[in-house]
Amino acid sequence: MKRYLLPAALVLLLLVAGGTLHYLHLDVLLWQNWKLNRQPMPAQAFNLGRYRVDIEALPIPELDDDLSALTYNSDSDTLFGLLNGEPLIVELSLDGQLLRRIWVEGVSDMEGLTHIGGNRYVIAEEHRHRLLQIEIAPDAVELDVSGAPSLTIDLGGDDNKSLEGLSWDEQHQRLLVVKERDPLQALVVTGFANQDSGASAISISLEPTLSPDRLFMRDLSSLTLDSQTRHLLLLSDQSHMVVEYGADGTPLSLLGLWRGMSGLRRTIPQAEGLAIDSQRRVYVVSEPNLFYRFIPAKE
Repeated sequence: MKRYLLPAALVLLLLVAGGTLHYLHLDVLLWQNWKLNRQPMPAQAFNLGRYRVDIEALPIPELDDDLSALTYNSDSDTLFGLLNGEPLIVELSLDGQLLRRIWVEGVSDMEGLTHIGGNRYVIAEEHRHRLLQIEIAPDAVELDVSGAPSLTIDLGGDDNKSLEGLSWDEQHQRLLVVKERDPLQALVVTGFANQDSGASAISISLEPTLSPDRLFMRDLSSLTLDSQTRHLLLLSDQSHMVVEYGADGTPLSLLGLWRGMSGLRRTIPQAEGLAIDSQRRVYVVSEPNLFYRFIPAKE
């Protein structure tokens, strides 16, 4: 019993430090209990509990709007994000420096972004429930995507709780898409962004390994798939966490985004974008314009 009561007590003390009591979700306490008393971590896992922030709350002063979504381009070894107010795609260095601003015509309320390969990307528009395939040339500073290939996914309900994050699964040539909440959903879209030249029938389905009982977060803000291990990282803004799932959908580890967890001095205010790079470093961006990087602690 002492083995898991002490860490939970420490988390509570950290959250009330400074005289402000933060609401601590019961699911987090249950998760911590489960994590500290489970079988050994698989060797290939991220094991997010050992990650610590090494760039914290770095403002990107050139951006004054809401930075949302993030994706890693292994060809350029840079990150791409977008703003969901002003129609901009931005390219960032791996230490959070702004490299390029790309003005985008023909979109509204961009929320998701993923790199497919080469110059190809897919954008998600939340209000229109729409995915768009686009190309971003290395020197582009303006794009008109009015005629870009698109796919509408009508999920019903509130337009502000719709398509929220994207990740490309290169091995299976499919898109993984998350719906924010009401209900939480992880979707699989095949046949829309295939890299081969042959035409494929478009299919949209629920991701079978991520059943509702495994999605214990309050919302889903973003996701990213690790192509080597096929482990999936899911970001929740409202629950302030990143959760690692194995290829079979089993939750494996958690990165806490509260003050006092993962080396953070302050809670990440509104985490909206998530990416991993070739060195398995984890990146988070938070509205309005904050940049974070997490690295594994040295053994």
